[in-house]
Amino acid sequence: MMYRIETCIKQVVLTDVLGKYQERERFLRYCKDCHKYNTRWSCPPLDFDPNEYLAPYKYSYLIGIRIFYDAAIIAAANTKEKIRYTSLKTTKTVKKQVSEILLAAEQYTPTAISLSSGGCDFCCRCSRIKNEPCRRPEKMRYSLDAFGINLSKIAKKFLNIELLWNADTLPQYHTLIHALLTKDELSRGAMTLLRSNLMALAQGKF
Repeated sequence: MMYRIETCIKQVVLTDVLGKYQERERFLRYCKDCHKYNTRWSCPPLDFDPNEYLAPYKYSYLIGIRIFYDAAIIAAANTKEKIRYTSLKTTKTVKKQVSEILLAAEQYTPTAISLSSGGCDFCCRCSRIKNEPCRRPEKMRYSLDAFGINLSKIAKKFLNIELLWNADTLPQYHTLIHALLTKDELSRGAMTLLRSNLMALAQGKF
């Protein structure tokens, strides 16, 4: 196994996140510099008002996923190309697994909606490039940063996680921040299912 996974989950009131950690204009500028901008339906520019989309939801269950790399993997990624390849391959694999867990949680709590970490990766090439409708709307989910949420700040504040980034070597870990938005608190059964699936992911059994 080239990595191990640690997970954590924290319930927060969504208006607290928006009031203190939403910086829409700042992060829209960052999005414009990203190759995903205007090429994926999950990414800006959005064709709706982000806060109107979020308005029906009271709680956000923030889910932090840390992917810790083995020392041998870090040592082997000794060029910029290898660092990029390893980080993208690993984070995309884990992100899809977490997204599937949250889609299952949505089925258990029909009024909930999940938010992904970064742009949607369920299709190899997003149909937005050709200005065609999303091919998998049942799976495509927006990300927290698409709504202008400062991920570094909420990860540190609510999940006690410091985000690390690629440099001359792979970092000790990469972090994915997902969320499940709900109108009411999750039932005990829904929370048990969510925690159980996250534990299975960390144990390599999902």
